[in-house]
This record gives sequence, C-alpha cells and structure tokens, in this order.
Amino acid sequence: MKIPTFITHYFERDRGPFLNICDLPDDELKNLVNDERASETAFNRFALGPEFIEWRLAADDLLIRAYHDKFGFYPIGRPFFAVLGEFDKTLTMFRQGERVILDLSDFEDHEVTFMYPDHSHLTSFYCAEVPHLFYQLTDTPENQGFRGQLFTYSELSSRFYASGIADSIRLHLDRNGWAGCYVEAQIWCRDHRTRKDETLHPSGKASSLIPRLPPPQWKSYSFCQKIELKHPRISTNVP
Repeated sequence: MKIPTFITHYFERDRGPFLNICDLPDDELKNLVNDERASETAFNRFALGPEFIEWRLAADDLLIRAYHDKFGFYPIGRPFFAVLGEFDKTLTMFRQGERVILDLSDFEDHEVTFMYPDHSHLTSFYCAEVPHLFYQLTDTPENQGFRGQLFTYSELSSRFYASGIADSIRLHLDRNGWAGCYVEAQIWCRDHRTRKDETLHPSGKASSLIPRLPPPQWKSYSFCQKIELKHPRISTNVP
C-alpha cells in the first residue's frame, strides 16, 4: 500500500462543498439534524439526534485543541474534512454525494493535517464528558503509534508503515469495514469563507484574542483560487 499524494473531499450535492456543520448557530444545527435524521443513507449519523450534536461539537473543539498544541497557534476556523486518497463508500453517507480531489502539493503543513482513523476518538482520548460515539480507539500497544496524534503530511509519510496505520487500513478494508479504512484529513484553509483577521475560539465563536496565522505563511493563491483554477465546476462561493 503506497501512501496517496491527494485527498478527497465528499459533500452533499444540494448543500455544496467545504462546509462544517459546527459553524451553524445552535438553532440551525438542530434544524439540520431534524431535517436529515430520516434520510435513507447507508450510514445516517444525524439519526443519533441531540447526542450527535453534543459529540460533534466536542470532537471538533478537541481537534482545534490538538492543532494548537501542535503548531502553537489557533486555526482561523473549523476544518473541512476529507480522506487521504479516496474512500468512495463515504458517498453513501449522503443523499446525493459528490466529491472533489485535491493535490496535497497545493498545501503547506499547517493547512492540512491528518488523524487515523479520524478525530472521533478524541472525546475518549481527552476523557471529555460527552457521549463517545463512533470508532473510539482503545489505549492498547498497537494503537500507540497514532492514537490521539495529529500529523502533517510529511510526518504521516514517514510513519505510515512503522506506526501500524497501513496494516490497520488493510485489515479494515479486508473486513469490508468503514471506520479504520482511511486516514481522515482536515483542511484548515478558510480564506474563501472567513477573513484572515477572524480566528476561532474553542467555544466556536470568533475571537480577536487568539493570534491569527502569520501572513508570511500564506501562499500567493488563496485556497479558493486554487480550487477554482483546478476544479472550475466546483463552486466555492458558499455562505
């Protein structure tokens, strides 16, 4: 198994790409869950109702904590999610799933990170007092190489095999599984929806108290421009 050099972002066709439900106000998030909880998809996470909201908000906040612990500054917003390489079974989570493939050479280390299998298990890793939903990695020797760890692509590349991630992915794929079959990618570029002077507080609200990303670390093209240049059919002009 060779480590991929691209990521795939999956999304609901009628809602558009590059969204994070945790950006929604509480009432809109509740309405979304209520609207989607009866959707006939292969895996409907919204069917869990209020517990899903509680878990997801906590898991995202803990992911931001892990990002800050790693880089020493907060991201400018909550991430958009993707998978390393592709795992098209993800399309069946949506009523009408779509996908867009992004080349990892377009990102700097702080712009995209990775966690195996995904950030779901951060609620148990940090002992958060919320429901521990989905795949929660146990504290066992075989998981020590990746449990609770946020990787840059270069770090993941150097540890993909030695950490046991490649073997674990192969095992879950052989079992026709779901969680464990991919490495989650977190896209932290928000300049097409959030101004660079806006930063995110772990409470989920914008805060001027958190240091923003130093301007010299930004590339000449914004994330929005790069996506539209490479994928003109994908609209990033979303609210």
